[in-house]
Amino acid sequence: MLFYGIVILMSAAAGIHESTFNNFLSDTFHLKAGSRGWLELPREAPGFLVVVMTGLLAALPVTRMGIVGTATMAFGLTGLAVFGKSFWPMFAMMVINSAGLHLLQPVGSSIAIGLSDAATRGKRLGQQGSFEKVGVILGTGFVWLMYNKVKPQYQMGFLCAGGLAACASIVYSRMHIPHLHQPRARMVFRKKFMLYYLLELCFGARKQIFITFGPWVLIKIYGQPAASIAGLMMTTAVIGIFFKPIAGLAIDRFGERAVLVADALLLVFVCLGYGYAANWMGGAEHARVLACACFIMDDLLFSLGTGRSVYASRLADNPQELTSTLAMGVSINHLVSMLIPTVAGLVWDHLGYQRVFLAAAILAFAISALAWHVPAKKKA
Repeated sequence: MLFYGIVILMSAAAGIHESTFNNFLSDTFHLKAGSRGWLELPREAPGFLVVVMTGLLAALPVTRMGIVGTATMAFGLTGLAVFGKSFWPMFAMMVINSAGLHLLQPVGSSIAIGLSDAATRGKRLGQQGSFEKVGVILGTGFVWLMYNKVKPQYQMGFLCAGGLAACASIVYSRMHIPHLHQPRARMVFRKKFMLYYLLELCFGARKQIFITFGPWVLIKIYGQPAASIAGLMMTTAVIGIFFKPIAGLAIDRFGERAVLVADALLLVFVCLGYGYAANWMGGAEHARVLACACFIMDDLLFSLGTGRSVYASRLADNPQELTSTLAMGVSINHLVSMLIPTVAGLVWDHLGYQRVFLAAAILAFAISALAWHVPAKKKA
């Protein structure tokens, strides 16, 4: 219950931040796509360094890593509220917030899997995802109801998100899970995880194109304000409350391979919809609706990505090896996600946003071929 409470608090904080940050950058600093892409390089750098941060904290139980991550996020988000109107102070607080966020990525999956058994790992991750969506509804609902479309209150939102992260840090301090409190290896890079590493590498490219440029299409091409982006995220969260557990059960029932291949093939159509809605639909309003539908589908498909964590858990010998492996996976996927937005931003500026998503569709098809090499689920 404490863990699910933390999930709700952190998801609400993330819902406020993620639904407003792109609009905040556009309204405050008037960035172009190329500049927005370059900004992802320092923003995603802490993700690449997760394996280092996790190694330095190897002596800490995984719940204490949660305290460090949430406290760091709270500091960064509060700093965005206080110093966000000037570019370089905003830049520093953005990186601090990102460091906390990325440090938490292996923590949540490790705890969720540690609270399950071998037959119910997908189910437990699905339950975690369902509670995440409850938090996202609360965070994005706050933005949707409270933000003025003409003069958005970005500072108020970042301050509230920082407060939620601070509360999560306090709750982490109340958690004690004995079998997860063993020392961990500082770094895990082993041959048996090689396919998992390759999947994470491809996921880094897939993820960052959509986190950065999915909302950017809606903001720059279709003129959507922060409140509208929050409304879309709230919609995906409502659907996700039911979809996330179903996705987890599907992983347990059909195996990771089937789910990961289906995820990648569906993503091909989402990519093409993002890029070519304006060409396919009869008018601007119909194109906007299709692009928004792609945003919703894209967010839901992220639920199927938990299949990678389940696959890694089946290869790991113990929870401590899993935590270190997931941390290595986060660093590997950020090796690509630091660079992809920079390239994609240049492609957007010089060749048009359609080419960005055409390349993403080709990548998604390649991911489906790679996912096919995951061992199929054995019949009972």
